[in-house]
Amino acid sequence: MAPIRIGIGAIARHHPSFVQLYYAIEARRTSAMPLVVQFVSPTPGTGSTTVASGYARVAADDCAQSVLFVDCNGSAVKSRGRDKQPQTPTLFDALRRGLPLSDAIVPVRDARNLVCTRLGPGERPLLALGGDRLRSMLDMLRATHPVIVLDTPPTDAPESAAASRYCDGSVLVVAAGRTRQSEIETAKTLLERLGGQTVGVVLNRERSLLPRWLGRR
Repeated sequence: MAPIRIGIGAIARHHPSFVQLYYAIEARRTSAMPLVVQFVSPTPGTGSTTVASGYARVAADDCAQSVLFVDCNGSAVKSRGRDKQPQTPTLFDALRRGLPLSDAIVPVRDARNLVCTRLGPGERPLLALGGDRLRSMLDMLRATHPVIVLDTPPTDAPESAAASRYCDGSVLVVAAGRTRQSEIETAKTLLERLGGQTVGVVLNRERSLLPRWLGRR
């Protein structure tokens, strides 16, 4: 993989680094079909969500239809009876209740053309949903969203690595000075063994340093 310098250290909403990341991925597209991109990390704490959301905002600015950001990370129940107001259903809930998937999707505040949703309740929504339903769900979402961004847990969760097979490409987000090369290679090998395609690695460094986008040759 040949390095291309892209600064993603500064977490500005429209930082040029996210624009470069977006067009680096676009340059690797082989068709105009809707694109599902997975952002995943070998280990926790690499800033994968920040990179995924920055990419999604830039993609939304460039697309005529709304770009969808899907939070596939688990969430525990934090309150007991304090919040009695009805909440937006997750995609899993919408499927289970026979609701339109659009019922689970809401606009992102202060963002143009960007919408978001949660995949499911519980600590491991990808595991609860299963591969077949995930594939069917993504097929339905492709009909209305030109770009779908999946923010998934690290690859040490087997279901997260397995989800790569249903995506058009997976981006590994690693932390400079923290993520070991062996961890990067292990994650990449696992993704590709399960049927995914690693399109590159984002080296997410400290704020004062410039990270790099390592695109595949």
